[in-house]
Amino acid sequence: MSGVDRFDVAAAAAAINRENRREALSAERKNRARAEGARLAKLLKERDPRLVRVWGFGSAFEEGRPFHASSDIDLAIEGGDLLLALSMVGTSEFRVDVVDLTRQEDQFAKTVREKGTLL
Repeated sequence: MSGVDRFDVAAAAAAINRENRREALSAERKNRARAEGARLAKLLKERDPRLVRVWGFGSAFEEGRPFHASSDIDLAIEGGDLLLALSMVGTSEFRVDVVDLTRQEDQFAKTVREKGTLL
């Protein structure tokens, strides 16, 4: 076939398999991140009786958002001691960001409450 490249079925299959493995690893990491967020929320609630709620949000908790090897866990607390929360999440295998939801702009807090996961 002059001037026409042949389609390499083996190369295409290998590329599809690599992509499937990458997606499976990403989904597994996202599930681990969600479980870790829930574990951290429980720990925070146990150690800080003034803590009212913990929300998980961002790519770890929202469907349809990709979760990469460099993705973190985002937690929002209502009530409690932000500095204590920040000191407690430092032992996680994941990078964890914690924000005090009561000190955020109204629209951000509303979005977290609507799209986030109450832990």
